[in-house]
Amino acid sequence: MSDGRTHTLRAPRLSLVMLVLFVCLSIPILIFILVYNYQRNAAAMVSTLDEAVASTSQVSTESAENLIHPVGETIRLLAGMAGADPNYFRTEASADLLYRALTSAEQIDAAYVSFEDGYHRVVTRMDEDRRRSDPKIPATANWHSSYIDDFSAGQNRARHRTFFDTWGHVVGGYSVPSKLDIRVLEGYPQTKASRDLAVTEPSINPDTGYPILSIRYPILRNDEFIGAASVNITMDVLSRFLANHRASAHSTSLIADQSNGRIIASAVREQSVQPIDGKLTVATLDNVGDPNVRAAARIRRETGRGHFLFNSPVNGDEVSASFVKFPDSFGKPWQTIILTPTNDFIGNLKEANRKSVLVIIGLIAVELLLIYALSRRLSRPIEDISHELESVEALAFEASPIRGSNIKEIAHLQSAAALLRNSLRSFSSFVPLDVVRELIKSRTPLTLGVEQRYLTVFFSDLENFSSHAEQLAPNDLLSQLSVYFEQVSGAISQEHGTVDKFIGDGVMAFWGAPVPRPDHVLRGCTGALRAARRMERINERWEAEGRPKFGIRIGLHSANVLVGNVGSSERLNYTVMGDGVNVAARLEAANKTFGTTICISDSVVEAAGPDLVVRPLRKTRVKGREHEFMIYELLGLNGSNDPEIAVRGKDAKLSVMTRSASDAFERGDFTEASRLYRMILQDFPHDPVARSMLVACSSSGTLKTTVEAVLSTGS
Repeated sequence: MSDGRTHTLRAPRLSLVMLVLFVCLSIPILIFILVYNYQRNAAAMVSTLDEAVASTSQVSTESAENLIHPVGETIRLLAGMAGADPNYFRTEASADLLYRALTSAEQIDAAYVSFEDGYHRVVTRMDEDRRRSDPKIPATANWHSSYIDDFSAGQNRARHRTFFDTWGHVVGGYSVPSKLDIRVLEGYPQTKASRDLAVTEPSINPDTGYPILSIRYPILRNDEFIGAASVNITMDVLSRFLANHRASAHSTSLIADQSNGRIIASAVREQSVQPIDGKLTVATLDNVGDPNVRAAARIRRETGRGHFLFNSPVNGDEVSASFVKFPDSFGKPWQTIILTPTNDFIGNLKEANRKSVLVIIGLIAVELLLIYALSRRLSRPIEDISHELESVEALAFEASPIRGSNIKEIAHLQSAAALLRNSLRSFSSFVPLDVVRELIKSRTPLTLGVEQRYLTVFFSDLENFSSHAEQLAPNDLLSQLSVYFEQVSGAISQEHGTVDKFIGDGVMAFWGAPVPRPDHVLRGCTGALRAARRMERINERWEAEGRPKFGIRIGLHSANVLVGNVGSSERLNYTVMGDGVNVAARLEAANKTFGTTICISDSVVEAAGPDLVVRPLRKTRVKGREHEFMIYELLGLNGSNDPEIAVRGKDAKLSVMTRSASDAFERGDFTEASRLYRMILQDFPHDPVARSMLVACSSSGTLKTTVEAVLSTGS
């Protein structure tokens, strides 16, 4: 009895035995499963992280190569063309070629050619940063073209800037003295010495405040170095690529120079620059604003390892660092740096693990209570025990399956090529781009053929150009002549005219083709006024500088002419022909007789009507025509506040007074006409028209004969 009682007292309770067995068997197994799954999943995530970092490094390297290598081919082509014909780049037509080079790739910020004699021509993009940097730049400017005179200009050497909203449409410009010597800029001496491609270190663009690279290639003529063709590459494209193609949501990607630590591009654009002593400089790995980058660079320098883990100095989180050198074939000691918080890959796994531990602890607590309660029922019949055991078995819980991270970054990296869709543009035409654009819009076929159309034809010429040509040095003559051509062609383009050709010191243009314009007559008058008044301002400047003035004479006529492609099957010229063209040329020559600037025909006055302020000069007849027509001097446009085209001072009064005098002259009342022309001289003592018409009144027919002779010969 006592033995049985002692055995009963010593025997552990079944609930305790089951509890101990459950703890000894289930808890280690659950912990093992939890740790095993965590380690395996963590290893898989880390492997995925390594693959993502490697993929990001590879595509970053490819992006950098695609940023520079295709551009090198572009400037090689530019250098070859400049070597074949250096003088071509001293003409405005070459700006179109530079524009094509500029727009061949979005990373190109500027394209230019520079010569040993100091001459420099460049075409650049205009963005908000550049527009803010210079108040003289028009707010609508999107493109910029300029050239710097060669060193022979001496103290008069200047940078001549022109701005466009769309290429070919001028919205402003100015000239400013320049002492810039491209030959001393980084990369120029290197390409001169090596006779090969030179890529500079990154530098701060003073206009935008962000880094650029310059790529230069030598211009050789007969194996002699005469200059360099260059492009500036903005790092924005590469920075945007890095920002859009991170290894993970919170990773940091950079490209830096391994030799000096300079940051070439960063996923965070602002980290590529660093203010030092109030001046923006290219940031380095040691002074960049990101503490994680500085810490990783320090560890890399101390250990020499390319891949390692470290704790962030910002929040203590574990960060994976990867430094991958660019291939030797790239030619620059660059490296890709990728910093990735490991939580981006295994953070979800850690969170799921913590939840699993809490669930398991809860389940264990519940199961312990149930087992204890069930153990107390073991004294029941075996059936009850069996039933209870079945219930216990039914109440067993399993850990929730560990959810793996849903990684989408790899899919995103596979689509990285979508950001490089812009490829090199091929340009093979040297025809001015605005003319080609208009021809395409108008669907005019590029074959021989003309059509009759009512157009406004423009001719301009310079007074006493032969004397200037004899007296001026060739370079001085070319300099002033280039300014004249630029002003006149700019005025024509601003009013959507088509510059046909330059004839010696003359300019021929027309309005209304290739694209028909219902207001072509008024556009032509506006363009003529702009050209004349711009030359007045230029002449004032030249006179102050001690240079001779270039007086401009303009003739404008509207008529039915032939317009289209003429020439041969191998070479075409889009131009106008016909009697109306001859009349416009002879009207330009008539200015010499009357001492005027802009002579227009009655057809122009009839078409533009009240918009014009004109004064009649004299009726005359052109050789080959039966009927006389009135020649007018164009003074301005009614109702305009634009100083380039508005009516000046007493010009409206002069128009009215001249009209009265002309009416008297044309009806043969020379006495009344003389009186009225003398009245004009009282208010306008230097008026050449009144003086010439007084001579005509005293000897009627002499002036008329002279004018008709000019209109017949055009001289």
